Amino acid sequence: MADVILVYPKTGFDIKKVSIDLPLSVLAASSLVTQDYQVKIIDQRIDPDWEETLRREMKANPLCVGVSSMTGPQIKYALQAARIVKEVGDSIKVVWGGVHGTLLPEQTVQNPLVDIVVVGEGELTFCNLVKALEKSQPLRDVKGIVFKENGVSVRTEPQGPVDLEALPDLPYYLVDMENYIGSQGRFFGKNSRSLLFISSRGCPWECTYCCNPRLSKRRWRSMSAKKTYKLVMNLVDRYRLDAITFHDEEFLVDRVRAEKIASLIGGKFRWWIQARMDRLKAMDLSSLDRNGLCAVQPGIESGSDRILKVIRKGETVADMLEANRCLAKTSIVPLYNLMMGFPTESYEELMQSVDLALRLLKENPKAQVSGFYVCVPYPGTELFDLALKEGFEAPQSLEEWSVYNRQHLKTPWIQDKLDIFTSIMITSKLIDGTRLENRLKAAFHPMPVPSFLCRYLARFYRARWGKHIFKKNLDLVFNKILLSLFSLSQTNVLNLVLMKKKKI
Repeated sequence: MADVILVYPKTGFDIKKVSIDLPLSVLAASSLVTQDYQVKIIDQRIDPDWEETLRREMKANPLCVGVSSMTGPQIKYALQAARIVKEVGDSIKVVWGGVHGTLLPEQTVQNPLVDIVVVGEGELTFCNLVKALEKSQPLRDVKGIVFKENGVSVRTEPQGPVDLEALPDLPYYLVDMENYIGSQGRFFGKNSRSLLFISSRGCPWECTYCCNPRLSKRRWRSMSAKKTYKLVMNLVDRYRLDAITFHDEEFLVDRVRAEKIASLIGGKFRWWIQARMDRLKAMDLSSLDRNGLCAVQPGIESGSDRILKVIRKGETVADMLEANRCLAKTSIVPLYNLMMGFPTESYEELMQSVDLALRLLKENPKAQVSGFYVCVPYPGTELFDLALKEGFEAPQSLEEWSVYNRQHLKTPWIQDKLDIFTSIMITSKLIDGTRLENRLKAAFHPMPVPSFLCRYLARFYRARWGKHIFKKNLDLVFNKILLSLFSLSQTNVLNLVLMKKKKI
């Protein structure tokens, strides 16, 4: 039985090999605690009997139960875990971590199921908190938390940023790693054995739709290239991986460091990054290509230069097109994210984004559109403050935040375009002709996927996009079909078929 229990909640869209990655937040929170305490991680996405597992572990009267959540559906499932903790033993502290709690700690801690909120990076703060709980020391002495005292929120002195170079490797032994190894739709060709890895934190840019400027205060910190390579190669060797997903907010902040990491990797495995287009066009992409970089996921956001200025993206449409042409000369696959529904965005500017997506695909046959997402005012962003001034009514409790997500369609300035937004959001998954196929292959491997249908849908929807034709009802039918297919993949259809054959 464990001294500390950490729960990683469901997200609402949890499909093995498609959307379930390592629970990095709770692994990070465990990294220092495991030096002195027994830790149990319960991943709701993986354990179908997670409630029973939690109740069983609670019998040992742990020092605390930690949950981690982002803003949105994860909160709902985190609250389910917190409710079980309080039902079993009300004296056991529920510690809330993650981005949402960091952005709204006082509001979060006022929920009756939450006792303490960890604000910011959790490694050192959570370790000190566990020690204080074990020794019944005053919580006021623990830096980086918000807690309740006689019903009143108390915020302690902030905890400084951790030294990434000094942190130990993540305690991967706390989870069954095979549950998280897969291509997750990011790698192509054969079914890859890949895992997530984060080598840096923060982002120096100031995009108004992102909470990172406030979370990191636009400070970027990283592991050295040498340590990054060492830890990644340990993962590759230990778990027989052929690919790594670098999940850094922006991998190319330090060009020299990025080039050194690429040189150290030297094509030993394939790798995937998130990066800005202006950074990509400044890099020697042919060198990155030779050293194993196979995919990059940039945020394009808008096809309107005016909107790009409004959101302080720091890039232009010309940057996007030039970088795309540079990528087209390599074997690196770009996976483009776009957004719509910005305050003041006109219909003409929305169509500029549609046209840009089509042009990117035309000028680079390898390019894919990861998706068009509706701009959602998340707490902690400059856009959120603007939305409040524009009449947006923000959620006032954890329960209300739990129904908030990146398909949130309740901002007041988009209500007259909901049908168009919904249609673009759904069909953006189909227009490149390959992303849907890759996701289905990942979900149903090794069962065959009808490639001809994916190609037909791509041609059909590209033609409609080119003429700016968007009909909601037809798109919703396809969306329901796709979601049904992905849901079926969770039941492991192939195993069911094989079992029936054995019985026959």
